[in-house]
Amino acid sequence: MITHFSTTQKVSLNDVGGKGMNLVQMTQGGLAVPDGFIVTTKAYDQFIEENQLGDRIAAMLKGVSADDMNALEEVSYKIKLLINQAFIPEAVRSQIVEAYNGLGVPFVAVRSSATAEDLPDMSFAGQHNSYLNVTGEEKLMLSVKKCWASLWNARAISYRMMHDVPQEYKVLSLAVVVQAMVNSDSAGVMFTVNPMNNRRDQLYINSSWGMGEAVVSGIVTPDQFVLDKKTGELISSVIEKKETQMIRSNGRNVKTAVPELLQRKESLNHKELKQLFEMAQAVDRYYKQPMDTEWVIGQGAAQIVQARPVTGLHPMPVKNDDPKKYGLRFYFSFTRVAQGISEPFTPMGLEIQRLEMWAALKTVGIKVEKQPRGFKTAAGRVYWDFTELIRSPKRAEKIAENISDKDPVAGKVLTEFVERNKGELTSKRSKLPFPPKSLLVASRFALRTAGAFIQPQHAERRCITLAENHLKTMNEKALKCKTPAEKIELIDTIMESAMKVILHQCAYFLPGFKADQRARKRLWEWLGSDDYMAPVIQGLPNSPTSAMGYRLMEIAYELKMKNEKLSVTHPFIMHFLESYGHRSNVELDVGNPNWREKPDYIMNLLESYMEMDTESLHAKLNKHNDNADKAISSIVTKVKEKKGARAARQIEKDCLYMRKTLGLRERPKFDLIRSFALIRQILQEAGEELVNNGFIKEVNDVFYLERSEVRGLSVPLYELIEERKKTFYKQKKIKTVPRFMTNTGECLYESADSSNEDGLHGVPISSGEYTGTVRVIHDPANAKLKEGEILVTHSTDPSWTPLFLTAGALIMETGGTASHGGIVAREYGLPAVSGIERVSEKLKTGDKVMINGSSGKVLLLEEANHA
Repeated sequence: MITHFSTTQKVSLNDVGGKGMNLVQMTQGGLAVPDGFIVTTKAYDQFIEENQLGDRIAAMLKGVSADDMNALEEVSYKIKLLINQAFIPEAVRSQIVEAYNGLGVPFVAVRSSATAEDLPDMSFAGQHNSYLNVTGEEKLMLSVKKCWASLWNARAISYRMMHDVPQEYKVLSLAVVVQAMVNSDSAGVMFTVNPMNNRRDQLYINSSWGMGEAVVSGIVTPDQFVLDKKTGELISSVIEKKETQMIRSNGRNVKTAVPELLQRKESLNHKELKQLFEMAQAVDRYYKQPMDTEWVIGQGAAQIVQARPVTGLHPMPVKNDDPKKYGLRFYFSFTRVAQGISEPFTPMGLEIQRLEMWAALKTVGIKVEKQPRGFKTAAGRVYWDFTELIRSPKRAEKIAENISDKDPVAGKVLTEFVERNKGELTSKRSKLPFPPKSLLVASRFALRTAGAFIQPQHAERRCITLAENHLKTMNEKALKCKTPAEKIELIDTIMESAMKVILHQCAYFLPGFKADQRARKRLWEWLGSDDYMAPVIQGLPNSPTSAMGYRLMEIAYELKMKNEKLSVTHPFIMHFLESYGHRSNVELDVGNPNWREKPDYIMNLLESYMEMDTESLHAKLNKHNDNADKAISSIVTKVKEKKGARAARQIEKDCLYMRKTLGLRERPKFDLIRSFALIRQILQEAGEELVNNGFIKEVNDVFYLERSEVRGLSVPLYELIEERKKTFYKQKKIKTVPRFMTNTGECLYESADSSNEDGLHGVPISSGEYTGTVRVIHDPANAKLKEGEILVTHSTDPSWTPLFLTAGALIMETGGTASHGGIVAREYGLPAVSGIERVSEKLKTGDKVMINGSSGKVLLLEEANHA
């Protein structure tokens, strides 16, 4: 029942718990650890059995939920009372006393060590109890029993429930660590990574005077030191005023004042920092993973008293470029910044995205492998290596400007990063290829653009024809493919062709895009504002995304007027799904079911619409064309009065370009998703064959494989698929995604000078002011947005568009004027603000807020009553 730290035997988590196992392993690894022993889980189990507590505890927990803290506190109190009133079996007691006397020290620390604790995924930090400076047999026994009881702290029960950890004592147990106390001069915690920015090449140390309890319990603001993990060089330090410390006095733990001379003095000197650096190197060599250690320094020597894996770190990029070999590399979040997607992709979804990068580069003449090194993934999200693009400060500035159209905060973060790392970035020349083929591609693009400028009335037809010809050809090829290997090869061909189509489709909306920029600039110069343009871009006739939303509202209106029942088999809905059913709620991931397969979202929206005043909504949408015509007429008149007839003709021409071609900017993605729907269909056909051959259990399991595995599968992969599914659902729990990452692990979320002191400040992306009630939505699939509510979310993509029809305003974490949310908000005349990090945590459903889409300010007027 006793395991000493010095044992040479291999210990198991089930016997000594997470904390105990780490202490034994560190001792075996030669690290400086104060001596001690572990009262194993066998002692706890015997204690529970001899006191017949198992069934009684299980009965008390029955029916209690993780979020009912009042009930949990009540149950916890009763269980702990049972344990504290029970007796410790003599066989257990005698072995603990013998081990304690063998330490030869009067004072020990007594700490809980649960079997589900200090693990990479679950730290359980602070969930169980610890007792310091325990002396004497009776106090030791009492402390051991209190540790056992703390297994049933309300917070620990709740934490286990949320992480699906069993509560039964036969599978859940607790060991107790008994360790010699070091009378420390200073103590604290040290991370073998920097948890503040995720950098794996830095060490992060918190330190204060006295015992480490002052640091871990939060009664003092500790000093902070950041060291270079390779050299030990001090990168930065913050020396705080440390007014309180925990010390041992007369055999007791005492909170006392720090002498005034030491309050502003650094609690670690150069020699001590070097000791901790060397200790961190040893820990790193031994564990080979990020570790959180508690340390003490007494009589000039540093020792580790506890170690656990660091939890909560954002995962490193897969196939990361080693900083030692490649230097600093900078990764841009394609999914968050460019596409406004916060959800992870399935393994096959990532494969297709990787293929998309390969095809895009090939389209402009850049030859790369089908596994481009510049394509990175982290936590199931897609990143692109932008390092070579930002080595030139001028080019980096231009890229930041362009990114700001999609995500203004990202543009600012990029600028700050380039400035902070200018020396390292510019120390190497940019290696950007300039393939001759790009000139040919550019000339063809220019010809299409010129055609759109000369004949904008034909732009839509030409744009659609490109996609239709591509899809017709690919569908014909798909019919000829028989084996999974042939189908995988066709997917490569589809992506290569689709990227050519997308590139040239962009030529057709360029006249409208340029006209929009030009007109806004002129209106600012001539009339002092571009707000006059708002009605001009509402209800753009060539936007398939807007047309999709309008059609849904028309269906709801028509069904309601005819008093017909809502059914997925109704001809209106079947026709809608024929036109738009290729879309889905995370539509860039081919592993995600589309609306044809799963029309729940569409049916949910229609049901919501039919509960509203569909007649007035229908009339409001039908006014967009009239409003646009009136706005153009008004703008032309105002410009003519101010600047003359020539300027009026210029602005009128720009407005007409916008009405005829600007809506086509949604067309490339709309048609790309049609290609993705074909790829999904092909993969499902391959999946059927794999199911028939016994290689996978279900057709859609194919989306948890990689292309090479589908092509050459010869053995069942049931376990691998289940493991990948677990990983995918774990990745879904990560809600806030870095805008950028580096190969050192650094995660860049928001600007260094962001401030939310006076309300919430974001980026204005659609003008206007609105006061209303917040509705926080993470997933549109089951969303119920009432008419006039303010939609608050991480970001949006085209599948969210129907929700905009009934929203009063929009607030997003990510997005700019050129993002989907910004574009559609302006088209529908909704005030919108973006760039507020973790906005869905700062605002709650039911909060009443005022949003100003011109200043970017969101003011909380009244908090929701969630009682």
